[in-house]
Amino acid sequence: MARKSKPRAGSMAYYPRVRAKSIVPKFNSYGCLDDLNIDGCKPLCFYTFKVGMTYVIAKNAKQKASNYGQDMSIPVTVLETPDLKVVGARFYKDYKSTVGKNAVFEFTLQDKDFKKRIGGKKQKSPVSLEESLKRKDDANSLNLICLVQASKTGIGQKVPVIVEVPLSGTYEQQIKYLQDKFNKVISVDNVFNKDDYLDAKSISIGHGFTGPVKRNGIKVQRPKHQQIQRHVGSINPWHPATIMFTVPRPGQYGFHNRTTYNKKLLMIDTDADKVNPTKGFSNYGVVKNKYVLVAGNVPGPSKRIVVLRNAIRKHKYNLEIAEISYISK
Repeated sequence: MARKSKPRAGSMAYYPRVRAKSIVPKFNSYGCLDDLNIDGCKPLCFYTFKVGMTYVIAKNAKQKASNYGQDMSIPVTVLETPDLKVVGARFYKDYKSTVGKNAVFEFTLQDKDFKKRIGGKKQKSPVSLEESLKRKDDANSLNLICLVQASKTGIGQKVPVIVEVPLSGTYEQQIKYLQDKFNKVISVDNVFNKDDYLDAKSISIGHGFTGPVKRNGIKVQRPKHQQIQRHVGSINPWHPATIMFTVPRPGQYGFHNRTTYNKKLLMIDTDADKVNPTKGFSNYGVVKNKYVLVAGNVPGPSKRIVVLRNAIRKHKYNLEIAEISYISK
């Protein structure tokens, strides 16, 4: 019988495996907007809080499936979606001499929530929306500055989170959208619809600095092996005299930026009694706001902030179900 060998495990797709710079995730790309079939101007992402996981029972509505018309169990992630409050905007312009967009100017609403977020420091004299739009010719695109109202949830966080939300459409449509939504809120159903396929990004659970056994899943050495068991047998050869990046090494494990693709949005609802257990969700509590059910898992622990966008990859498997008949609590 051959000897069991397990030199290493763990994905090599992410390198280096370092800590995320911020606990608030953000997308750098939103794909080709023409392929997303977005009409007019609307936000391209939405920020939520991860509640936990459960499962639902629904009938399979996919034609020619072996279990067509039968009940099936689907694991889902519950995400609480408090409304985003629009408190300002940041204007950008594309220059031929540089790569990417450059911020030109910005303005924010001087309200109590925003002052609480920045520590109550004395701010400059507030600039109104009308005064800031006088400089609109200096830019050619804008992003909304929004507050994720964490205080309306049960996670215990009072300070809101400041995020940037990009918009689709032309520059004129973006300005009109800003004028309509300034100092108002954006709901999740203004951004996504039921049965949309979404990408979810969050920060994974952090484990700190760990050794190669836990970090890479290598085999533990026998007891008399160099008086050290939880290490790599050989880290490099004589030639080339270097340690390759593929060698399992101790380092940061967890608290990484991770994205999951093509998660189907099964439900958008306001009745929290449908999903709230009697004692609340473990490590979270009870859902108080509008929520969504997403098929499959989402990175990060409970109470972690999650950002959603429309899927930018083609999905190979279509999840087609009838109305959900049961939600486990």
